[in-house]
Amino acid sequence: MRPAIVARRLRPVRGVSLLEAVVALAILGSSGLALFAWLQQNLETASRLRVVSQEARLMLDAQALVETVNPLANPRGERRAGAISVRWQAEALEAPRRNATFVPGALGPWQVGLFRLDVEAQDERTTARVSFQQWRVGSQRVTAAEVLR
Repeated sequence: MRPAIVARRLRPVRGVSLLEAVVALAILGSSGLALFAWLQQNLETASRLRVVSQEARLMLDAQALVETVNPLANPRGERRAGAISVRWQAEALEAPRRNATFVPGALGPWQVGLFRLDVEAQDERTTARVSFQQWRVGSQRVTAAEVLR
């Protein structure tokens, strides 16, 4: 072999070949796609979590608004507090009856019953809507004429 050819082969290669550049771009592109897919999934999860959080907060606010509802006196109605509106409708699970006393055979001055409230709530700020059922006791004082019966 000639010394010029041998010297040319022994010299270190400088720069990046086209094949190496293409492989590097392919690795970078696939890593970028995986990163964007992961980011998209996290954004969707965060959005669903925000909606569930708004609905949970609305449910707690609605329960607080119907806490003082007496279904025997108000079997249906609506209340508003700021941007939150709550509607309910009560259904008697059994017929209301007079309460018992410690005196055998005597009836007390109250009429009581167990009711199921169907509650719907909406928040106008977040457009969140929830509906749930709640059992409540309703009571009403009996008039003097009914007590004597």
